[in-house]
Amino acid sequence: MFIECHIHVSMNGINLKDWRRTLLEQNYKPISEILDLYKRKNILILRDGGDNLGASLAAREMAIHKGIIYKTPGWAIYKKGRYGGIIGRPVTGIEDFKDVFAELLKVKPDHLKVVLTGLVDFSSYGQVGGVSFSYEELYYIVQTAKEKELPVMVHANSSEAVKMAIEAGADTIEHGYFINDEVLHMLAEKDVIWVPTLSPFGNIIENDELKHKYQSQIQNIKRAYNQQLETVKKAVELGVKIAIGSDAGAIGVYHSQGFFDEVKHIKRCGITENQVLKMAFENGLKALNIKPSELKLLEKSIHQNNKEF
Repeated sequence: MFIECHIHVSMNGINLKDWRRTLLEQNYKPISEILDLYKRKNILILRDGGDNLGASLAAREMAIHKGIIYKTPGWAIYKKGRYGGIIGRPVTGIEDFKDVFAELLKVKPDHLKVVLTGLVDFSSYGQVGGVSFSYEELYYIVQTAKEKELPVMVHANSSEAVKMAIEAGADTIEHGYFINDEVLHMLAEKDVIWVPTLSPFGNIIENDELKHKYQSQIQNIKRAYNQQLETVKKAVELGVKIAIGSDAGAIGVYHSQGFFDEVKHIKRCGITENQVLKMAFENGLKALNIKPSELKLLEKSIHQNNKEF
C-alpha cells in the first residue's frame, strides 16, 4: 500500500482548461476514474492540496466507497492578489481569515493548506514570487488551525519562506525549492516533514514534447531540478523526514503514475527504492495524520476485497 502526499484532483496534468470546464459542470465521473487508477496502483491513501471548485471534496466522498483514504483541506488559503486562486480562497489579513476559516470548517477539512509563496518561475531562476503573509498573519493562521486539531501544510519556496513556515508551526512543507542548509537543519530539529515535489520539474525534462514547449526555459528548469536533488540528498543525510508527493495534476505529472515518478526522482539522490518506499509510508502516515483506527479499517477493507476475488 502506498501513500501519495500531494495531489490536485482538480487538475489532470494535460489540459487544465478543459479539465476544469468539465468539473465546473459538476461532471465528476473523471474524478471517479482517477480514484480507480490510484486503487489499481495500490495507492490507497491520498492527500489533496485543495481547489476552488469543490472537486477534492467530491473526491473525498467518492473515495469512501472505493476503499481509499482521501484527505483534503477543501480549499487552500492564499493572500488576495497573490498566487493561489486556482486552489483556494483569498484573504486580506487576519480578520478576513477568521470569516473564511469559519466557512471552511463547515466542510470539515482534514487539514489546512496555506499558500505562502508563488510558484517557481521557470523564466527567472530562483524567483518564487515573494512571501505573501507576514509572520504575524501566518502564525495566527497556523495556530488557529491547530486549535481545531488540523495539521497544516504550507506551500513555500525559498529559505525565507520555509524558515517562516517552520517557526510558525507548519507540519509539512510543500515544494521547498531554493532552501539552504540552515533551513534543512531546522526541518530536522523541528521534525517537520518535507514534500519536495521533484516530478513537475523532472517530468518536463524527460518528456520531449514538454521540453519543446518549455525550450526557452528548460535550462532554468534543469538547474532548479538538479539543485533540488542535491538539497534532498543533504536533507536525508541530516535526518529530515521526506514524504512522497508528486504534485499530480501539475503539467506532465499524471494521476497515479506521479507517485512512481516521484520515487524514481528521489532514488537519484542515492536512496534505494526500498528505503524510499519505507520512508514514504512511515512519513506519509505522519504527514496525513492517519489514525491507527483509520489504517485498521483500510487494511480490513483490503483483506475483504482480496477474499472476494
